[in-house]
Amino acid sequence: MTNIEEPRIEDFVDLSVLQRLQDSFAQAMGVAAVTVDREGKPVTAVSNFCRVCLMIRETGPGLARCQRCDAEGGRLARRKQAPFAYKCAGGFLDAAAPIIIDGQYLGCILCGQVIPSDSAEEFIQDILARNVPLGIDADQLEKEVRAMTPLPRDRFQAAVEMLSLTANNIIANGATNVAQARLLRESQERAALQAALQEAQLIALKAQINPHFLFNSLTLIGYTSVSGDPASTEEIVYNLSDLLRYSLRNVSTSVELSEEIDMVERYLTIQKIGFGERLRSEIDVDPELRRTQIPCMLLQPLVENAVLHGAEPMKRPVTITLRARQQGDFLLIEVADDGAGMSPEQVQAINNGQFASRKQSVGLRNVYERLRGEYGESCRFEVESALGTGTTFRLFISMTQPLSGHAEALADRPSGAAAAPANGTRPTLLPDNRPLPFQADLADSILTPIQ
Repeated sequence: MTNIEEPRIEDFVDLSVLQRLQDSFAQAMGVAAVTVDREGKPVTAVSNFCRVCLMIRETGPGLARCQRCDAEGGRLARRKQAPFAYKCAGGFLDAAAPIIIDGQYLGCILCGQVIPSDSAEEFIQDILARNVPLGIDADQLEKEVRAMTPLPRDRFQAAVEMLSLTANNIIANGATNVAQARLLRESQERAALQAALQEAQLIALKAQINPHFLFNSLTLIGYTSVSGDPASTEEIVYNLSDLLRYSLRNVSTSVELSEEIDMVERYLTIQKIGFGERLRSEIDVDPELRRTQIPCMLLQPLVENAVLHGAEPMKRPVTITLRARQQGDFLLIEVADDGAGMSPEQVQAINNGQFASRKQSVGLRNVYERLRGEYGESCRFEVESALGTGTTFRLFISMTQPLSGHAEALADRPSGAAAAPANGTRPTLLPDNRPLPFQADLADSILTPIQ
């Protein structure tokens, strides 16, 4: 690993996984994308590169101009530490989104090669004017430009946001896993680091969105886009962005139950688009409990487990139910499904805190370990199930004991992304709730601000 003050993207994530994610995203959203390091050097291959830009880069001056443009986009993203959009030197709508982990800039995602549909002809004429002087055949260039499908500007903005959130999510998870492994090695030599290790474990457990869910969601975006279902495409994009933003949240370790429920509903909205009539849901929560504080990202892994292991194996419709009520001094949360169910041996193992395979039960293990780490003996985690009839997970969380000291220590950590508001509005990437800026400060730059 490199110097700790200058971490690299590849220190925290398998670049083949990042490449697969980038490819899936670019194809689904109809944009080009590439990930570069802090020096502006690509760490992935370009995804979904358009023919026009290949023609431009086949000329010496065009290639030099594009490389300078990409470098400036990366530098501006690093300086601003926020995504922004601009017209590139070739005339296309582009954007740069920084990758920032715990306040450190690792690199940037460059995304674009887009003609916005609200001003398509204006962009086309500008692209021709900028690039015919490079010596490219004017008729062939115009043919290729007009063959491109214009993209709505708001969809491009959503694409930039979602790719940035997705990449930051995966890399953040990798960063916490690396930190956990490092602290574990050090703790074997110095017992005093045990508290720090526990803190790192809680951070790692807190923000794990299943990568398979990300890839499946991107595939679903591509399918709905190709099949001419823009409403479903938009629904997936916005809900996935909200989920990713929420999973990156490090401002506090506890959130209101209503926020957790909102994220579960967003997750289920995406899954229902894929499952169709085979997946249903019911939410029954005592209104007086909606402001009760619980650990962030606690319920989604349980609901995901119900989808993957309860609903997916079944050909008939399956209903997932989330209930919350007060039982004595405890908040009782139930996540139930009437799907495939589990064997008595599996039920007994889980009730004993034993998980046969970390790969297969990482979500359940994370919930169990987070509850134990944050509430100690003041909580219970149990399951009831029967093959063919369904599964019910029950969480008993103390309403009188606050989160543990280790958990509270995390509240002072810097945020990895802006928190998703609970009022149902679409949050932005920027922490002060400004919209994604299309007016960048580009003085002395070959990049052009977008009006």
